[in-house]
Amino acid sequence: MYEHLSECCVCVPGSRNLIEIVSRRIAELCVSVVDNGVEKTFMFIDGEAVVRAVDRGILMRVVATDVISYYGIRTALEGSILEMATVAPERFAWHPAGRTPFSVVERVGPSESAPRPTVNTNG
Repeated sequence: MYEHLSECCVCVPGSRNLIEIVSRRIAELCVSVVDNGVEKTFMFIDGEAVVRAVDRGILMRVVATDVISYYGIRTALEGSILEMATVAPERFAWHPAGRTPFSVVERVGPSESAPRPTVNTNG
């Protein structure tokens, strides 16, 4: 099984379009791509990456059997996002992942269904 697991939430505008553009670049590097309509899974020889667009940006999960493959997959994703995004994300905050996909980053970042803060402009 995979020894190296982490997840990241990147805040970028136009995340759905960005994933389509990035997936074309990443597809050239991987063995296969699975698109279930909600997320894309990029299968590599020694790992995989799952990418999902949400209203606040992109959720990513990278798993690999060895540290070199792990950092290679992460670097390919980060580099493609940085190069193709219209507005560069502030940072890529990777967190150790658990067995349930995206459970860590959903706890770290605001939930899609979380109420948005309102600003009173009436003074």
